[in-house]
Amino acid sequence: MNWFFLSLVTATTQAVKDTFLKSAMGRTDPTLAMLLYSSVAAAFLWVFAIGSPEVVFAPAFWPLLLIGGAFGGITFWLYGLALNRGDLSLALPMLAFTPLFLLITSPLTLDEFPRPGGLVGIALVAVGAYVLNLRERRHGIFGPIKALVTNTGTRLMLLVAVVWSIGANLDKLGLQASSPAVWAASIYTASALALIPFAARRLRRSVGELPGFPFAIATAGLLEGIGLFCQMHALPLTQVSYVIAVKRLSIILGVLLGAVVFHEQDLAHRLPGAAVMVVGVFFIAVFG
Repeated sequence: MNWFFLSLVTATTQAVKDTFLKSAMGRTDPTLAMLLYSSVAAAFLWVFAIGSPEVVFAPAFWPLLLIGGAFGGITFWLYGLALNRGDLSLALPMLAFTPLFLLITSPLTLDEFPRPGGLVGIALVAVGAYVLNLRERRHGIFGPIKALVTNTGTRLMLLVAVVWSIGANLDKLGLQASSPAVWAASIYTASALALIPFAARRLRRSVGELPGFPFAIATAGLLEGIGLFCQMHALPLTQVSYVIAVKRLSIILGVLLGAVVFHEQDLAHRLPGAAVMVVGVFFIAVFG
């Protein structure tokens, strides 16, 4: 199947998933919400893994799973805090920086580097994230950049982008050591287990606050399972940075959903940035 289509499905599910997660954050502890969400995603992915052909595990599988699970736990913890403490339309654009960080991590871990067209596309995706925050130019040309550190949600999501630039490469190595279905289910299980220490401090109190099993969290986990299944099948077909860049189209949808569902402001300042990101994705798909 075409890697671009698979990545586009991932982008769509990511945006809708983030909307459901954001809505759940006001009703429960964000770390517990991420623990439940990743557990549902893992359960969904194991359905695919159990029905997949028999897999031969390379020796590197278990070390990669251990390291990737630790990174996943940290990422989900930061992700939940970022959604809880910031606007969807401000936090999500920070994930556009993941392809830029991949320009450092992918050559070191996978010996991959994009061709010139793909490099231009990745740069445009990052420039689009700057334009999305263009309103901050009233504080100077570096205002949009300064907003990354002054706004808690964007600062935390930028850290997520850094960790994901490493985790995406571990994912590709994990795929080579097993299979897309088994690796996706395994890494989400490991990430959920790694989240338990983060949630343990407030676990009893947080569980008591849950009104049954939240529909929003369960739906988010289901969407994540579908999106990750598509992503894991796209990664072996092309370079990691291309898949992740197309996946970041979820930012455009997230900005729109933030305005429609949560009535977040300044949509007019962020749509031009979204347009730049679309051009970037076009460069990646056509010239990458």
